[in-house]
Amino acid sequence: MVEESSIDENPDEMLNQDSTNINKDGQSDSGEEIAVTVEQEDEYADVVDVLQIRMGGKDFLLSASDVSEIVQPIPLTPVPMAPDHLMGVGNIHGQIVCVVNPGGILDLPEPPAAENRDTRFVCLRHARMRVAIRVDAVPAIHRLRKDALPHVDATGTAHVLGRMMVEGVDYDVLSAAALLHE
Repeated sequence: MVEESSIDENPDEMLNQDSTNINKDGQSDSGEEIAVTVEQEDEYADVVDVLQIRMGGKDFLLSASDVSEIVQPIPLTPVPMAPDHLMGVGNIHGQIVCVVNPGGILDLPEPPAAENRDTRFVCLRHARMRVAIRVDAVPAIHRLRKDALPHVDATGTAHVLGRMMVEGVDYDVLSAAALLHE
């Protein structure tokens, strides 16, 4: 484990940050270092970010490269005769997005009917469709060494790539591709 960023204190802060100008040295107007410079590129080439997401009272890991954005819940329109795990469709930044309850696919308890302040829609990257999964919370983003990833233990399930230990906690690592094929 290289570094961890926690968003427990105020998860809305991550969503409501203003735009900041970044100079060629990777610093904001105030001098705060916020971007990777060319000199730092080699240092960050060996790390990968993973999101810790909570669903049905259980925490999972999901590669940040599979995520396009994380948004607060929006109103959804139900889709007649859709599979049970499809919660509905909504408009995110002018794009129609299918919102899925992955708990239905992963045999997790049903989410609460009412959203709370920690509930998020995690929009996944896909070449042909816009889809988001509903999660109870995104407690942290972990920065891990890439060489730690091959140590994922295979579990044999379609939606879980395996298990991974991060800071003494064992997590299931989800396959975004498998979730989208369901």
